[in-house]
Amino acid sequence: MARNLTSERKVRGKSAPGALVLHPGAQDAGAMPRAPRRRSTAAPSPARRRQPPIGAAYEHFRLERQGALVSRSTLDFYDAMVLPFLTWLDGEGVERFEHMGVEHARLYRARLATTPGRHGRTLSPDTLHGSHRAIGTFLRWAIREGYGIDGRILDLPAPRIPEKEPTVYHIAQVRKVLAACHAEVPTEDLVVRVLVGSGIRRAEVCGLSVSAPDGLPDLMVDSLRRSRVELRVRWDGGAKGRKSRRVPITPKLASALKRYEAQRRPDTEHPHLLISEHGRPYEPSGIDSMMDRLQARVGFRVHAHAFRHTFATVATKLGWNFEHLRAAMGHADYAVLQRYVRLATERDLGPRKEWLEFIVANPVTEWA
Repeated sequence: MARNLTSERKVRGKSAPGALVLHPGAQDAGAMPRAPRRRSTAAPSPARRRQPPIGAAYEHFRLERQGALVSRSTLDFYDAMVLPFLTWLDGEGVERFEHMGVEHARLYRARLATTPGRHGRTLSPDTLHGSHRAIGTFLRWAIREGYGIDGRILDLPAPRIPEKEPTVYHIAQVRKVLAACHAEVPTEDLVVRVLVGSGIRRAEVCGLSVSAPDGLPDLMVDSLRRSRVELRVRWDGGAKGRKSRRVPITPKLASALKRYEAQRRPDTEHPHLLISEHGRPYEPSGIDSMMDRLQARVGFRVHAHAFRHTFATVATKLGWNFEHLRAAMGHADYAVLQRYVRLATERDLGPRKEWLEFIVANPVTEWA
């Protein structure tokens, strides 16, 4: 088992568990003299190995990132990618940045690329690239803090990621998935409709609330009379990068959400919109499990992010301009949207009329 690099904090001025606590006045001049203590015959506990300085630096880095209000998932990403590297360095006898050379980075990258993961397969290129990015972020921070770093480490090229074709569903496939949803689990049908009808991420689906901290619902129906409904993705509700945004959805999807809230949603103290059959809010892992069940029923791959790709591709075919699509998807720039333009021109995803049941037409033309 890898050694834990988390530092041991000693609390001074507090009694250790089981220690004798003296009451005030117990040592006054008039107090009775105590019998001399007997020396313990038990062997002293072995001294704990002190934390390597490079591990303490990582804790400093993590606290600073936490203070900068990065998301919990980002902190977990750093832990998953950087801590194994630091554990490996510790096993190699490298305790300080000054002892770490570019050869250590090369050896670790080669080891990571050839070591089987939990399921017996080598790690994916995305995981290797994530490790490269996270370690690079930590080392660049260390340079800014004045640590001595071998600069050649940061010059190592990033692992190449194959340019895979995004999964985009035909309208017939979407209907097949919906038909496979269990009638006794209303959230299955609803989650699929939200994913394909809004393009929001699975964590953002989990963060939707019937009553957010500001007292407002995340299903905004103020303009319903003009056939304009929006889902609000909040910075404190799972929005990636803590960037809030609003996504237009069809009135039909809004009606389905309201019907679920009024008739099928369990009575619970949780403010989340979607509640599992176990009476708890969904977690991203719960959405993944739902997709796995649907995949087993339909016979082709079903995953939440493919519905996001489908939404963006269909929205492009329906005439959404880049600014509306960028805002709805939550991207910082337009570069990543170019692939959806290509997919929209290459793919036949079914009749436009059928898609209008799930995805709003060009939002610009709806303004009145």
